Amino acid sequence: MARGVTTRKNKKTATRAVTARERTVPKKTISIAFAEELIQATWTESAKLGRNTVIAVCDESGVLKAFRRADDSHVRSVGLAITKARSAAGFQSPTHSVYNLLKGDEQGLMGVAALEDYTFLGGGYPIIVNKTVIGGIGVSGAQSSQEDIDLIVAAFKKLGLQTKIGTFGGPPKD
Repeated sequence: MARGVTTRKNKKTATRAVTARERTVPKKTISIAFAEELIQATWTESAKLGRNTVIAVCDESGVLKAFRRADDSHVRSVGLAITKARSAAGFQSPTHSVYNLLKGDEQGLMGVAALEDYTFLGGGYPIIVNKTVIGGIGVSGAQSSQEDIDLIVAAFKKLGLQTKIGTFGGPPKD
């Protein structure tokens, strides 16, 4: 079987080799330096409240990039923080907003809930730079999911990141 790109010219189908430029796709992703800066900003906000949180940052594909766990944090918060970060990056949405969008749509809720390594719990946000999702952040271990969200929003504001984010990468609804 021939590999390449199929083109149509004058009603004839021809296959040509993939050019060097077509062999790769440029992608935007979070740098380790920025992931660590985001972790530190969130950690600082958490420390102000005396919380023992876990903070995870992943790239746009959901691969863990940076991580920090407080000494006294709950062991279950580790997996939750990572899952929140992956969920936010994957759906390009704050984790709690996907649930809010699908409320009343039983089939939609069941479909998303059946996904492996996904959560609706608040505390996951996509990281957006220049209108592109470059990663996700997840926080777990504060007093509530709302407080997890508040820690992220405070860190985002400190770093000048977008805090009003729509669902599935769309514009926010005010």
